[in-house]
Amino acid sequence: MDNSRKKVINNMSWLLGGRIVNMILSFFVSLATARYLGPDNFGSINYVAAYVSFFSSITSLGLSVIVIKEVSMGQEDDNEVIWTGIFMRFITAVLSTISVIALVSITDGDDPLIVQIAVLESIAILASAFDTFMYWFQGKLLGKYTSIAGVISYLGMSLYRIYLLANNADILWFAFATSVDTLLLSFVLMIFYVRKNGFRPKVSLRLGKKIMRQSYHYMISGLIAILYSKIDQIMLKQMLDNTSVGLYSAALAIAGLWGMIPSAFIQSVSPILYKNAEQDKGMFYKRLKQSYAGIWLLNVAWSLAISIFSHWVIYFLYGTEYLGARGALVIVVWYSGISSIGSLTQVYLATENKNKYVNYFALAGLATDVILNALLIPHFGILGAAVATLTTYIVIHIVMPLMIRDTRKAGTLILQGMMFQGVLDDEMKQLIRKAFQKVIRKIKRK
Repeated sequence: MDNSRKKVINNMSWLLGGRIVNMILSFFVSLATARYLGPDNFGSINYVAAYVSFFSSITSLGLSVIVIKEVSMGQEDDNEVIWTGIFMRFITAVLSTISVIALVSITDGDDPLIVQIAVLESIAILASAFDTFMYWFQGKLLGKYTSIAGVISYLGMSLYRIYLLANNADILWFAFATSVDTLLLSFVLMIFYVRKNGFRPKVSLRLGKKIMRQSYHYMISGLIAILYSKIDQIMLKQMLDNTSVGLYSAALAIAGLWGMIPSAFIQSVSPILYKNAEQDKGMFYKRLKQSYAGIWLLNVAWSLAISIFSHWVIYFLYGTEYLGARGALVIVVWYSGISSIGSLTQVYLATENKNKYVNYFALAGLATDVILNALLIPHFGILGAAVATLTTYIVIHIVMPLMIRDTRKAGTLILQGMMFQGVLDDEMKQLIRKAFQKVIRKIKRK
């Protein structure tokens, strides 16, 4: 096994291990929180979170893809890249925090509770500027450190929520939980980074301009993506009620549970894919198609299992109050894997210097989502929102790459990967054969 493959497997193992621990620590505490709050209060927190997510996306400035690429290729001073990114994001975070509080005050000024929730949740926007340190570890395939930081932050947030549950705390304290998580994560990441590279803040205007020239496409697409991913919750609140938002949010939470696996996989293979693109485009396309196939296979297995056992999954996780989310879950569970396919496509666009097309994809998705939600929610409630969400992701990540000539190569690779066409080359077959032989030998020994 070559060194790059060992690094990918080792990095992915750390990332997956960390995410599994995080899920155990936080998800079940979140379930207890949802049960404690009930669909109405749970819906209020998620309604405000939709606004916070939009402004958090502004704060991200679309830097993740570009900063990881810069760190992986090593053409600039890593320390300068990271601190320049932090400075850019923090200035934006201050403006975004002010904006989200002002917007919620305008749209829901008659509900003081919603405004107070917005103030507490928006603190996470300020703290998120410092999770830029994570991009350095991802670019260097040092998933060990991001995993440990994630576990510490989730442990802190989980203990915080358990304390609130034990003391029958008010909803406002639960609204602050996300900010606690982000504050802890950013703090621990900074400690790890400083131990590796020292505390040498250095900001470059030249580098900032260079990064923004490449990343602004991702920032715009990220803003639009947040709109089409959160607009359903906002429209459900405005057109129906908080309870509908709570039920739909529960369905989304279950649907996204498996997302830790493709996310860890993509974070691990992205630096290698960037290097493949530099050295051998044929190998890059081949590995990209194999990556699409792997993610799609996992998505089919997960989605079928959740669809078949949807009633029992919701009953055991959330309780009878949330059984109304079952129909939406069966539909929306399929979107998560398609979204992961889109994350891989961003690697293709970055390497081919076709970043501008992410905006075209996102705009098509936003138009699709708004129109379908407006048409379907009044008649079908959260089922309509689920259909709108799934259709939107299909349009963005499968239909649009095929429709545009300059991105048709990516669309073709996606379809080939989903149909497993040309995925198993001789090398992959040999690896699978060896793995099966190893398992059989172990069974025979027993």
